Amino acid sequence: MNKITSFFITFTFTVVFQSGALAEAVMRGDGPPPQSAPFSITRSDPALDSIIDRNAKLVKLADGFGLNESPLWVREGNSGYLLVTGLLDNVIYKITPAGKVSVFLDYAGYSGDDVDNVGTQTRSGRSHVILVGPSCVGMDAQGRIVWCASEDRAMMRLEKDGTRTVLATGHDGKRFGGPNDLTFKSDGAMYITDNDFGLRGAGNNPDKQMANGVWLIKDGNTKLVLKRAFLGGIPNGITLSPDDKYLYLSAGSVMKRYEVKDDDTLGNGIVFSEGPGIGDGMKVDTRGDIFSSGGAGRGYVRIVSPEGKLLGMLNMPVYGSEPKKQICVTNIAFGEKDNKTLFISACDAVYKVRLKVPGIAEGPQ
Repeated sequence: MNKITSFFITFTFTVVFQSGALAEAVMRGDGPPPQSAPFSITRSDPALDSIIDRNAKLVKLADGFGLNESPLWVREGNSGYLLVTGLLDNVIYKITPAGKVSVFLDYAGYSGDDVDNVGTQTRSGRSHVILVGPSCVGMDAQGRIVWCASEDRAMMRLEKDGTRTVLATGHDGKRFGGPNDLTFKSDGAMYITDNDFGLRGAGNNPDKQMANGVWLIKDGNTKLVLKRAFLGGIPNGITLSPDDKYLYLSAGSVMKRYEVKDDDTLGNGIVFSEGPGIGDGMKVDTRGDIFSSGGAGRGYVRIVSPEGKLLGMLNMPVYGSEPKKQICVTNIAFGEKDNKTLFISACDAVYKVRLKVPGIAEGPQ
C-alpha cells in the first residue's frame, strides 16, 4: 500500500458474473460494488452483553458527507448537538438531535490558497478526492473546541469569543505533516498523532519536515514522545485509559498500549490488540473498555476489554448499489445526557447506537 492511499484500508472480495468472468468487488475504487449487508453485532465474548444489548438498533443520524471524521458531542443544557468533521468539505459540521445539518466552523482544515499542494489524495466510492478538511475535533476541560487543522499542519482552538488560537504548528522551527487525532489527559496535557495527510503526495512531498510521531502539547510547549519507528507504522488513533495510566495508539491493524509517566512522557509499550476494527480513531468507556474503528472497508467498531480481550464487533451496514458510497468507520464518540450513546462517523453517514455502559465524554466533567 503506498503512502498516498494508506489513509484507508480497502475491503475487497470476488464476485462471479453470469458470463463466468471474475471481477473484484470493492468498497472504494473501480470494479463492481460490494454486496449489501445489514448492521450486525459479532459477539466474541459473553461479556459484550454487559456493554450493548443483543438487539441494539443502529440509527442513522445524517448522511451525504462523502468522507467524515471525529464526532464530538457538545452538551447544551439537558441536550446538545454533535460535531463531525468534513474531510472533503473543509468544515466542521453541526448535527442536531433531529438530524439537521449546518456548518459549525468553515476553513477548518485549510485556510490558505494553494490547494494544489495540500491534502492527501484518496478514493471515496468511485470518486477520486482530495482530503482538505480537519481530521479531528475535541474539547478541553474549559469547554473549548480543539481541532486538527490537518492541511494547515496545525493544532487549533476555538475561543469563547469565536476567535481562533494556534496551539502548535510543529517543533524547533519545523512543521507537522498533518495532525490526525488527539486526546486530553486530566492534567491538561494533549497528545496528538502527526502523519502526512496534510501534504499532497504524503511523505514524498518536498515540504515534509518532520518524521511521523506522537506529540505532547502542554503549557505552550510541544514535545515528541514517540517516534513512528517505535510504533511500527503511521500513527493514527489515540486515546487514554480512564485513570490516565495508559495511552492507546493505533498503527495499521495493531493497537499498542504505553505506560504514561508522571511527567506525561511515555514508558514501556506492548502490542495490546490486533485485527479488524483497528487503524483509526479510539475511545474508552468508564470501565476502561476500548472502542476502536477500522477505517475503510466494511466499517467496524472493535470492542476490547481493559485486559486486551476481544469482546466483539459492531458491523456497519454495507450499501451494494451505484453510485458507490464509501463505507467505513473513522472514529467514535460518546454522548447524549448519560453518555450511553455511541456516535459513529462512517464516511458518508453518521450513526448512533445505545449502550449499557457510559463512555468517557470530552470537556468539563
